[in-house]
Amino acid sequence: MISCTVCGRPPANTYEISLHGEATCVTHQVADRCALCVRPRHSGERSWARFTATTVRCPTCVRAAVETQEHARRHIPRVRADMAALGIALAQRVRVTLVDPDAINLGSRTLCLGRTLQRVWVETSVTDVLGIEVAGGLTETQFCATVVHEIGHAWLAQRGAVGLDHTLEEGVCELFAGAWLKRQGTPFADELRRSALENPDPVYGGGYRLVREAVVRHGIAAVLDHVCTRGDLP
Repeated sequence: MISCTVCGRPPANTYEISLHGEATCVTHQVADRCALCVRPRHSGERSWARFTATTVRCPTCVRAAVETQEHARRHIPRVRADMAALGIALAQRVRVTLVDPDAINLGSRTLCLGRTLQRVWVETSVTDVLGIEVAGGLTETQFCATVVHEIGHAWLAQRGAVGLDHTLEEGVCELFAGAWLKRQGTPFADELRRSALENPDPVYGGGYRLVREAVVRHGIAAVLDHVCTRGDLP
């Protein structure tokens, strides 16, 4: 039976569901929301933790958090193996580093979970991938999906697909993350994938839907080949 995260009772009327499937009665006053699963926070609730300077994480996300570089390192081989199974492997491996969430969210319009550091040589237009940074404190599933997304940026750069339209590039990377989430077969992973597909953001959500529609029509191999060789969708 579903019980409310605040009062512990079965919700009598309307309630909200987080990405973890946890219910909260809408009658409780919302003071904040979890940055990772959108669970509402009641003003009197404890056991919540900071994420960035302006956002928080719920107790469920905190329990499943990747907080240290050692913890992060344990997940990388599985992520690389899963990506290789999907036909996505980097020509040169890229180091993944866990960083303070505020370090990659300074001046960011939306919440940023990861970034790929690149250097472009002006004389030759060659792009070097210097590393991947991922926000510390993500759940294990979100950490891995974020690494997959950033591997997408590195993969495109290593194949010379630079200067792509921002929506197209983010759409390809979200497609990779969505494919990885689909392989996990857990309710939380399914909800993260659904949320990404329904994301109203025109770059991330819109790009994901645009690339996914192209894959449905032409197949993944044809789409990626077209993106890497011509810089657009078939």
